[in-house]
Amino acid sequence: MIYWFTGQPGHGKTTLAEALIAQLKRGGYKPYHIDGDDLRSLTTNNDYSRVGREANILKAQNIAHYLHEQGEVVVVSLVSPYRELREGLKAITKVCEIFVHTEEIRGREERHVENFEKPISNFIDIDTTDLSLEESISKILNASPVPSKELKTLDKRKTLAVDFDGVIHRYSKGFQGLENAYDPPMDGAQEVLQRLKDKGYVLKIMSSRPALVIEEWLEKYEMSGLFDAVSNSKFAATVYIDDRGFHFTNWESVEEKLAAHPKLAQ
Repeated sequence: MIYWFTGQPGHGKTTLAEALIAQLKRGGYKPYHIDGDDLRSLTTNNDYSRVGREANILKAQNIAHYLHEQGEVVVVSLVSPYRELREGLKAITKVCEIFVHTEEIRGREERHVENFEKPISNFIDIDTTDLSLEESISKILNASPVPSKELKTLDKRKTLAVDFDGVIHRYSKGFQGLENAYDPPMDGAQEVLQRLKDKGYVLKIMSSRPALVIEEWLEKYEMSGLFDAVSNSKFAATVYIDDRGFHFTNWESVEEKLAAHPKLAQ
């Protein structure tokens, strides 16, 4: 989704955008924020004529469209006074247009755009004169809900998160660089993993090593077909298999178990 906040300067676009981003983060997302003033500063665009404004809008639209195509959530706060440009983006991708306005005097009226073209269809109307920040965000998310990313991605099947180095990759010399997966597989790894997959387990690799390095290594040793994904971040799994793993049950036993852990005894 692209959330596009439009409206005159000082009416609350950026404040609402930042509050929406905070709410989306609570749902597990990492939204990108494109702010009109920041974009102008980055591109040294100080032209507030129609030509300069259109150039800034089109840059923001191109960035937002690209990020959206990569599967990202994008939040844009931009005056964007020209309806035709806003409708053009809505015609080619999924945009939630949010028109932010107020009757209050807020001190930026000298920056207002003459003949601002209000949206006329397919938009959310937010009047910040009367609506609180919380009410405004609730109105937006009620009209354009986003599922919790955790719920969306949670795998309810029997998923094994398997570490790479020292579990699949033999790793006999320890760390030799992020790009250097130098050893063949651990003895028995391929055979056992194949049996687990045949039994219905979903196998995923979770490692701090770059995913592309691992994927190339799996291809080399003809193990690519065993795994559904390679990730550099933690994901939901039934069991985590890690040579440095520590099975937590309660805090009372932590110190005793750590003292006996082979990795700490070395």
